[in-house]
Amino acid sequence: MKILFVNNGLAGGGVEKLLNDMLPLINESGNYCELLILFDDNAKYLESLRNHGVKVQIVPKNIYNKGHFKRMIYIMNYIKNNNFDIVHANEFPLIYYCSIIKVILGEKMPKLVMTEHNTDNRRRHIKLSRPLEKIIYRNYDKVTSISDKVQEVLLDWLRPNDRDKYVVICNGIVIEDFRKSQPYKRSDLLPGIGEKDKLLCIIGSLTEQKNYFFMLEVMENLPDNYHLLCLGEGPLKQEIMNKIQQKKLQKKVHLLGFRKDVARVLKTIDVLVIPSLWEGFGLIAVEAMASQTPVIVSDVPGLAEVVGEAGVKCSVNDVEKFVQAIKKVVSDSEYSHKLTKLSEKQASKYDIRKMTENYLRLYKHLLE
Repeated sequence: MKILFVNNGLAGGGVEKLLNDMLPLINESGNYCELLILFDDNAKYLESLRNHGVKVQIVPKNIYNKGHFKRMIYIMNYIKNNNFDIVHANEFPLIYYCSIIKVILGEKMPKLVMTEHNTDNRRRHIKLSRPLEKIIYRNYDKVTSISDKVQEVLLDWLRPNDRDKYVVICNGIVIEDFRKSQPYKRSDLLPGIGEKDKLLCIIGSLTEQKNYFFMLEVMENLPDNYHLLCLGEGPLKQEIMNKIQQKKLQKKVHLLGFRKDVARVLKTIDVLVIPSLWEGFGLIAVEAMASQTPVIVSDVPGLAEVVGEAGVKCSVNDVEKFVQAIKKVVSDSEYSHKLTKLSEKQASKYDIRKMTENYLRLYKHLLE
């Protein structure tokens, strides 16, 4: 099979991490895949994919800068001229582009697949977007969701007649990379940290969804020996830095940017905190569980499902609950050990090889 994946870019988010891990496995399976992206700004995984032999095609900047129509025409011509069997779209606006391209190409269009990654997005808060989205999604041969909750919310939104084409394929990680990773010496990760200091971590793009400003409120209510490492890049970086200064948290909150050594960081910290406002899956939660690092999360659909009983779930934006949970996990070693034992078993459900096999099986079925 010859498969084309299309994605916005290769910044350090969960979708990009999945593509980085899955695409080389598809090529190893005896099939062929490549990736087409709209832009290469901040492309954290571009070098990694190319080093693993995956072709990455980037829409030329002069075409990208001419807007949606020109970008869509470029993608359509690329599909038309390269004899793909499957086109797999991720993220808006590409799921719209590919749906429209199918209408234009008709029978010349390869089988079309898309993946729904979240339980919420801005389009679902616009009244007139539902009838449009019903048309867009109708043009797909298969629509996968990354968790049961994501699919449940999607079906409730679209209310489609062709529900049988909607399937769940859970995300996965390279479990052994996290189980076998070695921790840093804590002072190497955060110079000057003391023996009695506690290391918390939040990992994710610096966006509204990840709820960094709330996490700063939590840090205000924790003792001075609690430190928060923030791993990620994003549009809210300057605002977050300003808020850290306003709250005088410079000695407690540390922005480390995007890191490729997440597996080692997770082995070093005391607890991972995911206070997201919404989360379709929560790949980083699985990575922490595989690392046997305790996880405290917002009790939101998708994320809560993935963590199961292996993590602590707190009400969204409840500062007191998060503070209590963090203190208990880092101070009660018996409780923490119980969580890590459950985590190992829970993480084993989400293996990248199993996920890849499920997608290959789906593609093959479409071509039969």
